[in-house]
Amino acid sequence: MEIWEKKLKEHFGSAVVDKKKAMENQVQSLPRYVSEYLLGFFCEEEITSDSTREMNNYIKEHRIEGREKEVAKHRLRENLNMKIIDKFKVKINLKKNQPDNRMEVPSLGINDAEVYRNVLNEHPRLLIDGLWGMGELEYHNEEGKVYLNKFKPFQLSDIDTEEFIEARNEFSTDEWMNIMISSMGLNFLNYTRRQKIVLISRLIPMVENNVFMMEFGRPGTGKTYAYENISSYSRVISGSQISPAQLFYNLQTKQDGLLVQYDVLLFDEIDKVKDKGLDEVVVNKLYSYLESGKFDRGGVEKASDCGLIMVGNLTPGPLDIDYLLDNLLHDKLKHSAFLDRLTAVIPGWELESIKDPEISITKNFGFAADYFSEILHKIRRENYPYITKRVKYTDSSIRDTKSIEKVLNGLIKIIYPNGKINNDELKELCDYAVELRNYINHQNFKINGDEKFKKEIRYEIKEEEI
Repeated sequence: MEIWEKKLKEHFGSAVVDKKKAMENQVQSLPRYVSEYLLGFFCEEEITSDSTREMNNYIKEHRIEGREKEVAKHRLRENLNMKIIDKFKVKINLKKNQPDNRMEVPSLGINDAEVYRNVLNEHPRLLIDGLWGMGELEYHNEEGKVYLNKFKPFQLSDIDTEEFIEARNEFSTDEWMNIMISSMGLNFLNYTRRQKIVLISRLIPMVENNVFMMEFGRPGTGKTYAYENISSYSRVISGSQISPAQLFYNLQTKQDGLLVQYDVLLFDEIDKVKDKGLDEVVVNKLYSYLESGKFDRGGVEKASDCGLIMVGNLTPGPLDIDYLLDNLLHDKLKHSAFLDRLTAVIPGWELESIKDPEISITKNFGFAADYFSEILHKIRRENYPYITKRVKYTDSSIRDTKSIEKVLNGLIKIIYPNGKINNDELKELCDYAVELRNYINHQNFKINGDEKFKKEIRYEIKEEEI
């Protein structure tokens, strides 16, 4: 065990898990943050064959598979109650002479169940993006209605970020970066310090509001992995195809779109969109949203702090970095105004594909996914202006400066959450943030020929230490 692993267990206790064993015993039908929560519950002292068997029996007893849906509904009607594991989500109904709320129970194909108010008051996140957990359902014959009368969440919701921030003082920067990489499920020994920063920058949209990023790299480097498995506040959209109703606002159901429901959305396989159509309404509204954090649809205006990240795979062979975006993006995404709204392009091409899990996957301890998810969500509220404002930029537009500061602030939140960073460390992060913005301007000039993007942003840091 590494020295930092011992310190991690000492300071964070049950919020830390053996990531290798946790991944080996992951329940495939559940998100990793839910699976690790259950592992922590059943295997509090140690992950053993007996404890994992007990956990799997518990899940098998209460998890409804798709083909068993009708059997389960029949059992509920006959027995009048049932306990199931699912992701429950509730919508409030303000119309008169109708139920107070409507609840979705996906594994049963039910979208008009109801939940008692005391359960809602105790678990308000049911009303936001839904919660995974054990729900006790009851069936009322006379009404033909299903009710949720008890609920135990499988996601943490009450976490003290101050303890997390304070504990950072006990670790060196290298140790803390290793913890972040291990918590992401990767083997820290496989990456240089530069590559670790590249990997960690994938988390920036999870901790920083209204960040718009792209990443292109080889297949199998884990571009979507963190968004699918670490955070319950992120959503992966496969194939990059989505309607305005799904993304922004549904005019028929009056339901908020995904932009309002999540901290970050990841559009997968954006490279494949190059030769396909793009929804004109989606692109036009994204232009507006990326500028102001607001959008309107059908006269309904909404604001959101959701971040966006678009990822794509590079084909094998030599890379023409100078024309990367020109070669990979659909024509509708190449306009200078759209590219200028980019916060950063993560240089995922610097990472090698994960080929041998025995070498590439972590063998160390790290933060449990449910704990890590909540921490990333809560530190979105943290800001470090006393650090970022010490950096002065030359030949930098307002958008340039805002983008650089978002990357810089996000990296500080993840690597230096206690705000203690010396000039050399700050310079390292500034070099990276400015490099990413210079890359966008360089690409924009190559594609569109606008002279205002033909520049090289530079910076200086005030001499005093923090």
